[in-house]
Amino acid sequence: METITEEKIEIVPELLDQINTQEEKQVIVHGIVKGFSNGESLVRVWPTICLIPKGSSQKCKLVHHFNIVLYPQVQLLKPKETLRFTLIFEGLPSDCKVFDVVEIIPEHGGFETRNIKRNEQDVYQVEY
Repeated sequence: METITEEKIEIVPELLDQINTQEEKQVIVHGIVKGFSNGESLVRVWPTICLIPKGSSQKCKLVHHFNIVLYPQVQLLKPKETLRFTLIFEGLPSDCKVFDVVEIIPEHGGFETRNIKRNEQDVYQVEY
């Protein structure tokens, strides 16, 4: 019978401090889109939608989307139908107080909400 001894691994203290202070941060945006009253409408979100903190060039990318399709697919909304969806983004910088949700696309009609005041939960509701 062979005895195996466990080797002790030393971690550099600076790395240990960095690991212990990192936390996963995400921003949740609940969206509501109402269909046109006089006809059907098409809805989708482009993967280029992002959060842009005011006074910064940083962009927080889309991580997940729920109950809405990504471009190039489209969803059909019947007249006056309401679609509720959720977008999850990378976390905002800790010093961010106000940000924009902007869908950066090469056509008219992208999702856009400006000057959202940040809250402690980082959960928001926007209507388009």
